[in-house]
Amino acid sequence: MKNWKTKTAAGLMLAALVGAGWSMQALAEGSAFGKAIDDGYFWYKDRPAAKPKPKSKEEPKPEAVPAPKPYEKQEAPKTEKKAEFGSATWIRDKQKELLELAISNPTEENVRAYLYVNRLMLDKADEFARMSKKVTDADPMLSESVRVPISALARQQVLWQIDQAKEGIIKDLSRKAGIWMFFDSSCAFCQSQYQVTKMLEKKYNMQVRYISTDGGVINGMKPAQIRYDRGGQRARSMGIQLTPATILVAPPDRVAVVAHGAMSMSELEQKIVTAAIDMNLADPNLTNIAKLNERGMISSKDLNAAKTKLEDPDNMDEVVKMLNGIIKNKM
Repeated sequence: MKNWKTKTAAGLMLAALVGAGWSMQALAEGSAFGKAIDDGYFWYKDRPAAKPKPKSKEEPKPEAVPAPKPYEKQEAPKTEKKAEFGSATWIRDKQKELLELAISNPTEENVRAYLYVNRLMLDKADEFARMSKKVTDADPMLSESVRVPISALARQQVLWQIDQAKEGIIKDLSRKAGIWMFFDSSCAFCQSQYQVTKMLEKKYNMQVRYISTDGGVINGMKPAQIRYDRGGQRARSMGIQLTPATILVAPPDRVAVVAHGAMSMSELEQKIVTAAIDMNLADPNLTNIAKLNERGMISSKDLNAAKTKLEDPDNMDEVVKMLNGIIKNKM
């Protein structure tokens, strides 16, 4: 009996220990310590930070289009206006289209189509030219032959009057102004221009001074007429960029660059007259004759002065009347 009780107690104890052992093992396996028990002394480790969950991309919301108000009138989409058959726009577009087609595929039909449209354009242009002549002949303000005669005899007379007026301006100018010629003695063009300037001096009895920029002189120059601008400092201060250069000087302080470079006598005379008119040194009566070839021309100054009185620039009747008045005042 004693042995049975002893065995029974031992069995119960063993069963309890086995059960506790399994419970401890299960507990250990479920704990952090249990999971890291194989690492020995290095069982403790930092847990990696949890990765943030990617944010779901939100699709952009379509912009809300406000609904039209019931009282608002909806505009119909604009459609390009088709060119009228036979108009300048229609001919221009068709010419380009048919020419490209005829060159790319030069069949008899394609070439004929292009040539007929081209013929239409030429006939339209001729019709315009004939009407232009009719209008011009009826309106003296548009006639070029009224502004400046174009017939050989009349034009020759006008050109002679212009030349006489230019010579008169220079002769009058010689009493109140003079010429400076800047030169370089080694410059071949300066030597040519010296001969022309000497002719001008003799013809108009013009006062002339020759100014050397290199310290040298040209054969034939009178010492009393020579001045020196060694290094060209004075020339540069006057805006002279190269030699020879011709300057118109009116005492006490009026100076204008007439021309750079060598030129003929007639060119030099024309440039001197132009400079004299711009400087208001020319006789007004002679100026009007010298500018006969500009008679009736509309300048920007005239247009700017007249347009201030124009009420409606889109009213072509008003515009034509304004331009007619400008031309008439300058005839």
